[in-house]
Amino acid sequence: MPALLVLTLIALATSITAVGIATALLGVATLLRLLDPDLRARFTLPLAIPIAAYVAASLLATAFARDRTSAVLQSKDLLHLLLFVGAVNGFASTAQILRAFAWFFTAIGVASAYAILQSWACNWSTDPPAWVATVLRVKFDRCRNLTHEPFRVRGFFSIYMTFGGTLLVSLALLMGGLVLGVWRRAAALVLPTLLALVALGLTYSRNAWVGLVVAAGTLVVLTRRLLLIAPLAVVLLVAVAVPSPLRAKILSAFDPASPSVSERLYFWESGLHMLRDAPLLGLGPGGVKIYYPEYKNPAARRPGTSHLHNDALQIAVERGLLGLAAWLAIWVAFLYHAVRIYRALPRGRSDAAALVAGSIAAVVGFLAAGMFEYNFGDSEVIGLVWVVMAVPFAVGRDVDAPVVL
Repeated sequence: MPALLVLTLIALATSITAVGIATALLGVATLLRLLDPDLRARFTLPLAIPIAAYVAASLLATAFARDRTSAVLQSKDLLHLLLFVGAVNGFASTAQILRAFAWFFTAIGVASAYAILQSWACNWSTDPPAWVATVLRVKFDRCRNLTHEPFRVRGFFSIYMTFGGTLLVSLALLMGGLVLGVWRRAAALVLPTLLALVALGLTYSRNAWVGLVVAAGTLVVLTRRLLLIAPLAVVLLVAVAVPSPLRAKILSAFDPASPSVSERLYFWESGLHMLRDAPLLGLGPGGVKIYYPEYKNPAARRPGTSHLHNDALQIAVERGLLGLAAWLAIWVAFLYHAVRIYRALPRGRSDAAALVAGSIAAVVGFLAAGMFEYNFGDSEVIGLVWVVMAVPFAVGRDVDAPVVL
């Protein structure tokens, strides 16, 4: 089980295909553990009530969806919950969690360095050898001829938004380790943190930047260490002051005439109209993609979309207000219990505190980013979040902090 969790974390940093395989294996391994009476006696499921409510609301929305076949297929996202169940019961100790995330941070460092190479290669003045394009998975004729925005790195993933969301969660955990961890462990986190920060900037994913700032603020509240804000403030000031594509991307977020900003507003308007027509159970999982053309604002540029660039609105539209209430209850319950565990940790358990604080910051940052992107529907990102959410409960069980099931 520990080795499988390590492989799962590495997969979450590198490959959607590997994530699917790892999730299936983790689910099977968890079921097999239940066959052992001793392991079954120690089996726990924190957040069981809100999670069960969310699953029930999703299944109801699926059962009453107009396009039931599509809704059933889209309901596969519920399988990501296996990552939470597997991680909660698979992590046996704080030391084991630290070892697993050490491998994960190494994978994030490698993915970030790879992404930086992608950006660097796109700015070469001469054509690189063909094998470079193959290794870096970059089409140089495209990335050099972008007129409206700069090339956005995606690491090993297929899209920059996924990479940005993964880096956001990773950086929250890394910052927790840097602020609270034992210095020898913290020193090993400096390089992957710097690489991940650069890579996150090169994704040009504004929602992930917002999430990172909120995650840092959450760590400040938890740790009362205001100095944590200083490095991010310096980076932000430099990014805004120095003319660059990064500066233009940041400032465009405050421009109502920006195409990406206006398009989000059109998405949200259409989503509210969808919700008005199906308030209780929604249109069913996947319903936005099917029915958006019927609700599209004539001024919107895109003829269709599969998501509304807002987690809460997407959940409400596809699973109704019942689904939204259950979904919100998951996060409220997690934060309540995780903060309780954090405050109850005994003095001297700095690494345990780093893990729990990093987990809380990662979830809050993820939710903040989800105000402007449907990151809950991104398999790699939400898969990583479910694993990270298991950390406080596993740590609390290990150090006798209160764990409420």
